[in-house]
Amino acid sequence: MCGKIWNPSFKRNSDGQMAILFALSLFPIALIAGFAVDFQVLTTNKSKAQSSIDSAVIAGTRAYQDGATKLEVQQTVRTYFTALISNGPFPLTCTLPAVVIDDTDVEATTSCTMDTFLAKIADIDTFEFDVETATTYGIGKVDVSFVFDVSGSMDGQRIADLKIAARDAVDTLLVEDPKPGHEDDIRISMVAYNGAFNAGDYFEAATGSSSSQSVNYYYNGRWYTYYYYSTCVFEREGSQAFTDAAPGPGQYIVKADVYRRDDCGDAEPLALTSSRQPLYDYITALGAEGNTAGHLGVAWGWYMISPAWSAVFPESAAPLAYDEPDSAKALILMTDGAFNTVGDSSNGNSTWQAKQLCDQAKAAGIRIYSVAFQAPEAGREVLQYCSSGSEFFFRPENGQQLQDAYQSIASSISDLRITL
Repeated sequence: MCGKIWNPSFKRNSDGQMAILFALSLFPIALIAGFAVDFQVLTTNKSKAQSSIDSAVIAGTRAYQDGATKLEVQQTVRTYFTALISNGPFPLTCTLPAVVIDDTDVEATTSCTMDTFLAKIADIDTFEFDVETATTYGIGKVDVSFVFDVSGSMDGQRIADLKIAARDAVDTLLVEDPKPGHEDDIRISMVAYNGAFNAGDYFEAATGSSSSQSVNYYYNGRWYTYYYYSTCVFEREGSQAFTDAAPGPGQYIVKADVYRRDDCGDAEPLALTSSRQPLYDYITALGAEGNTAGHLGVAWGWYMISPAWSAVFPESAAPLAYDEPDSAKALILMTDGAFNTVGDSSNGNSTWQAKQLCDQAKAAGIRIYSVAFQAPEAGREVLQYCSSGSEFFFRPENGQQLQDAYQSIASSISDLRITL
């Protein structure tokens, strides 16, 4: 008969060996865990340092645009960076940024050190890293077109809110005392639409017809001629209906007829300008009435900044070429309603026409921002479609939010971009 022999000393030896092996394994485990923790902190600190120096250099370059000296710009960058870096979640020590400035760019570099936590067990007391960044003017020159809905639903508080928001946006876009040679870097055009569009001084060039019209009619056994004056227009027909082709034979804009000659209101287009006062005057004079032919707003907003229309406008207001170096074009659409009126229904409804125009404008390189101010779902849908992306679409529900939207758009247009 066989049986197992129990050896107490064998168990003691085995337990001791296991304890030793476990103890030996603790060091690499702790070392790996320590590096993991410290590298996570390092990643967080690098991100914090990069965003801080980015923000500081943007602040410095904005100050430079506004006329600050190079010494003042350098101090601005360092002050901003020091304030921002001190608010990080983990201790971090960085040198004052070295700042290099030229005519359009501000560059900055800094070296940072952070104390380790658990990596000290491997005699690694600190991690060091460098961060750098640079800004340049995001756009050297820009043509901006504001498109305002002045239909009847905008009357009262809504148009009052619009006037405040639009004026604030002008102040943000146009530097009060630009540097010599940069006075026309940003130019702004404004158009307003309701049930039709008032082409104003550009009526004859756009339609190929005089604004003084007449119509013959037969009444009570006799023929009469009725004379009237109108600068109201509707959409273009034919193959160029949804392009920015210059007006001309076969591609003129359709003029309003005797029955709808007053549907467009009083707001005539304001050609591109870098002067604040005519823009202020335009905004102040806005009134609300009529329906909402939103596609006309899109079309004329585009025409005002299209180089194809340069011959229509005064030489000083001629839009930049699409391929102008270091330039951009922006269209800012606004409505509080649904697009519900057309001049020629054979072109499709107003929403459909607006979308076709927006597609073509974006294809030409125009950045489209859109503001659906207390608009119904149909109005929101078409403006969201027209915008150049979700970050370019705004749907404010009150006056303050409208101001915030226009401020955000103005800042985006005049903002700087990180280049390094």
